[in-house]
Amino acid sequence: MAYLALYREWRPKKFNEIVGQDHVRITLTNALKQNKVAHAYLFSGPRGTGKTTAAKVLAKALNCTDRDGAEPCNKCISCLEIDQGLAMDVLEIDAASNRGIDEIRDLREKVKLASSGGKYKVYIIDEVHMLTPEAFNALLKTLEEPPTNVVFVLATTEAHKVPLTILSRVQRFEFHRISSERIFGRLQEVCTALGREVEPKALRVIAFKAEGGLRDALSILDQCLLQEGPIKVQHVYQVIGMVGESCSADLMDSLLEGDYGLALARLDEGVALGRDPRQIIRELLEYLRQALLYVAGGQEPLISPEIVPRLTAQSKRAGLSKLLAWINVLLKGESELRYATNARLAAEMILVQALYEQMAGVPERDARVTNEKTVPAANAEVLKKTSATKASVSTGVDLFSTLTAQWSEILEEVKKLKRSTHAFLLEGRPVAIKEDSLYLVFKDGYSFHRDKFNQLENKTVVEGILEQFLGRKLSLTSLMESEYEAPARENSQSFKTKAKVTDSITDNSQENNEEFCVQKAVELFGSELVQVTKEK
Repeated sequence: MAYLALYREWRPKKFNEIVGQDHVRITLTNALKQNKVAHAYLFSGPRGTGKTTAAKVLAKALNCTDRDGAEPCNKCISCLEIDQGLAMDVLEIDAASNRGIDEIRDLREKVKLASSGGKYKVYIIDEVHMLTPEAFNALLKTLEEPPTNVVFVLATTEAHKVPLTILSRVQRFEFHRISSERIFGRLQEVCTALGREVEPKALRVIAFKAEGGLRDALSILDQCLLQEGPIKVQHVYQVIGMVGESCSADLMDSLLEGDYGLALARLDEGVALGRDPRQIIRELLEYLRQALLYVAGGQEPLISPEIVPRLTAQSKRAGLSKLLAWINVLLKGESELRYATNARLAAEMILVQALYEQMAGVPERDARVTNEKTVPAANAEVLKKTSATKASVSTGVDLFSTLTAQWSEILEEVKKLKRSTHAFLLEGRPVAIKEDSLYLVFKDGYSFHRDKFNQLENKTVVEGILEQFLGRKLSLTSLMESEYEAPARENSQSFKTKAKVTDSITDNSQENNEEFCVQKAVELFGSELVQVTKEK
């Protein structure tokens, strides 16, 4: 019999075998028990979290001839054919390679045909976000008037690219990243069943590096098991091409010490072990990312447990400002490193540059604003912008005017740090600042973008960048256009109509712009030469 990869051999065959997606399992089994199965579902989430697996289990349950409650029997002809990929009534389509309108038109014609033997025809469209706009429109026609006993399961890793017209016609399930503990437990179960001895630390490294994807974890384990004898941590690092977190921790120590020679020596040690300099920089970048998340958001670092105390101590010593500076240098360097003809020299330059910018950094007092809060500067450019903002804030110019004037630059900084957050934020616009809150309004029909933006990891990114630009911490409040009422300005009553809200914001902006222009004229020419007259 041909060899079967671990992730295929251990793919769940029942709902109760699906790991880490209890919210999906419970809802789908209840729908099957109550005979309330929808005609279309959207399974979205990171790769390797069980989207296609859940779709196939649902297809089996719908067509099983001897179902136990909601669970397929896995013994009848229908279940066996679906497991083997031979079922005529269950079609799996890869939208990445079948993304055009012709393929979807062909699907629409086949949908009208009766099932060959099962109760339901199930169409699983993987990576559905890859369909062309024309193909989506063709699919929409089918979803609007679905044939009897046909179920569509759309799977995607990028739900924000699926048109709202499609989203409004499906039941949506968000698959979560699986916790490292649950992945670790599953890996232990697999190793026990296979009779292989694997060091627990090695399994924990695999669980952490899989980043929430059980399929990736099983693939790494599969490759590690090709080694003879007990599997240890070093075997895992060899398989995934990493030098290990201890090397990254050593490099961070050299950054903290400001020691050029030590940093280059640590890099040489990794290269001497046969590691690609590019990978060493990538691993250091990921290590610094974990430090940043710990300092900025208090998140538990996703690294090997024995390294956690060292990273937390280093993070506290470095502080947010240094972490931002290092990450900024490494991000820029990592993108250039891909095309470098001499990868080792490029990696050395990146480390030296990170240390050089740290040693030649601007004194802390230059990063202060009128409220005496220190603004961490990720680089000289951001610090320059912050200093310019300081002048505007200190002269009393309205903060909202300053914000709107720099909004495009703020969006660019968000894009550099996190592209997905930038994509959600593009559909919103700032409308007012009330006390310590910035109000953002999202277009009607873009509630998905608003909800995604409201997630903590997205709001935290934007709030941090706003503090860099404005020198003041603002919390974000997001509303839809239809539900928005402008927050009342101080000593003003709430506005009763959206028309009045718009007029108020416009008038306020005009006044602020006038004041801003007057202030700039005084700075340039002196108060003696500036006269202000208002047109009638």
